[in-house]
Amino acid sequence: MSTSNVVDLDSEEARAVDWENCWKVGRTQWDAGEPSPALVHLLKTQPELVPSSGRALVPGCGAGYDVLLLSSPTLHVTGLDLSTTCIQKCKEKHADTQGNFDFVADDFYKFTFPQGGYDLVYDYTFLCAMHPDMRPQWSARMAEIVKPGGTLVALMFPIVEKKGGPPFAVSPELYHELLDGAFELVYQQDAEGHEDRKGKEKMSVWKRK
Repeated sequence: MSTSNVVDLDSEEARAVDWENCWKVGRTQWDAGEPSPALVHLLKTQPELVPSSGRALVPGCGAGYDVLLLSSPTLHVTGLDLSTTCIQKCKEKHADTQGNFDFVADDFYKFTFPQGGYDLVYDYTFLCAMHPDMRPQWSARMAEIVKPGGTLVALMFPIVEKKGGPPFAVSPELYHELLDGAFELVYQQDAEGHEDRKGKEKMSVWKRK
């Protein structure tokens, strides 16, 4: 998602954000036109924390920049989004890029994931885009799709006090509440990300128990 101009709706509206329409009309202020700087920094400074082989998923993949960044000959990455227009734009944008990745339009909570689960899932402003009522479903689904010993990389944003959304406010304590039952936190630092987000986001890495 964006550096500053994120979709900001009140809580009732956010229960049914029409992400498909946002993509159709170009209301995609969250698209910064590049991979997440915080993820780039993590891969450069702590590469041992991020699996480099197997299968990976980027839910709510947006324009797909992080999908391409993570993919390698040994790591297949799927970019997933609920919006069919988003996925079509990803396919068009990256049509000339050769790599070990694909883009799929489907529901994160219902799609058929690979047998055995994922070695890596990267959540970047995906949890905060959902109404807080859905958070227990998010944590249960993460525990389901990340294989034992696999890794969940979660960029916590926005760590602020605010009402409504999306993005809805989150906190390190919230992530512990949601993930401690199935994951162990192995890394957490202030994110080296977008300049206007300093102090508002943390990068975290969780290992599936």
